[in-house]
Amino acid sequence: MDRAALLRKIWWNLQQPWHFRRPPDPAALSVTATVKGLQAFLLDENGAILRRTLAAVWQRPVALEELERLEIAFYQEGAAQRVWHAQATLTDSSTRPFGIIVARASGASSDLTQRDFVNLQRLQAQQARHCVRPYVSGWLPGKVAAYTVEWLELYKEVVFEITIAGGVFLVNAHGAHRHFSPQISRHIWRRIVDILWYYPGLQAVNIQAGDFVARLADGVAEIDLKLTTARQLGANPGAVGQIQMILASVITASGYLSDGQRPFDRHMRQEVFVPRMHAVLRRRFADQALSLAQRQWELFAQGAFARQEDCLKEDCILATYHHLRRHQSAASAWRATCQRWQAYADAVQAHTLPPSWWFPAAEVPVLLARLEQQQHVR
Repeated sequence: MDRAALLRKIWWNLQQPWHFRRPPDPAALSVTATVKGLQAFLLDENGAILRRTLAAVWQRPVALEELERLEIAFYQEGAAQRVWHAQATLTDSSTRPFGIIVARASGASSDLTQRDFVNLQRLQAQQARHCVRPYVSGWLPGKVAAYTVEWLELYKEVVFEITIAGGVFLVNAHGAHRHFSPQISRHIWRRIVDILWYYPGLQAVNIQAGDFVARLADGVAEIDLKLTTARQLGANPGAVGQIQMILASVITASGYLSDGQRPFDRHMRQEVFVPRMHAVLRRRFADQALSLAQRQWELFAQGAFARQEDCLKEDCILATYHHLRRHQSAASAWRATCQRWQAYADAVQAHTLPPSWWFPAAEVPVLLARLEQQQHVR
C-alpha cells in the first residue's frame, strides 16, 4: 500500500505529559519525537511491523488494504517508557484494541524496554498461564526500543490508582470499574501477590504502572491476571527477599498521593488532594477528571483510602497463605506464612533488608495475630 495512503488511516490522540514526582528529563525524547519514531516504526518496510501486529491481534493474516482506521492514544507515561493504546478498525467494521510500549529515551531506557521484552519471553516460558505472550519487538529510529504487548479485547489493564464508592480499585478499562465490588478488588490484589510467588527470580515489577492485565469473565466471578512486564530478573532471593520485592511492587491509590518514601498523608488537605488526584485522572478521563477527583476527595475524607492501605497489608499476607494452601494443609500453610513474614520483619528490624515505605515491619506480627484470631486462615 502507498505510504501516504496508509498515513491517512492513522489518527493520533495526544495529551500533554504529566510529571508529578520529578521534572521531565530535557534529554528524554519528546512526545512529538516519540510519535514520529513510532509512526516510522509501524510503517517501516512497507508496514511490515503493522501487518504482523494486526495479524497477531486478529489471529489471521491482515492486509493493510483492509485497515480502515488506526487510532493511537497517548495513555501513560513512566520514568523510562510511554504506553500507547491503539485501536484498529478494518473495512468489515471489526475493531480490536492493542497496546504499544516504547522507551522514551536512548541508552539505558531503550535497553530497559528491550530487556523487558526478553524477560517477558522468559517468564512466559516459565509460567505460561500467568504471563501474556509477547508478539512484536523492534526498534524505533534513534535506537529507541519498542514492542507491542497482548492487549486484546479479553484483557483489560489493571491499574490501581483511584477508588470509587466503597474503596473499589479501578480496572483501567473504560466503564469496567462499575463491575468491581470491594470484595472483587481484594480478590484481585490477592491474585497479584499469588502470581508473584510463582516467579521467585522476579525482582522488579511496577504494578502501579499497569503491568498486570485481567480477563473479565461472565458475571465477573473469576478474574484471571497475567504478568505483562518485568523490569529485572535474578537469582531466587528466598521467601524473605520475595516478600521485600512484593511490598516494593504493589501500591494502592495512595501511591500517587505519596512521594514514594513515606506513607501517604491520611490527613491531607483538600486543596492539596484534589489537584494531585485531578492530575492522575486527567490522562484517562479528560473532562470528567475534575468531578471524579472531587468524588475521590469525598472517599478520602471518609477514610476509604486509609482502609485500602490496611486491606492491602492483609491481602499480601493472605495471598501468601492461599498460595501455600494449594499444596499444604490449612495449619501447615498458615504456620509457613507466619514464619516467612516474621522472618521478613526480623530482617528489616535487623537492618539486613530495607524497610517498606508503606508497610512497617513492626505491624507484621500484630497483623498475623489478628488474622489468625479473625479466622481468615481456616
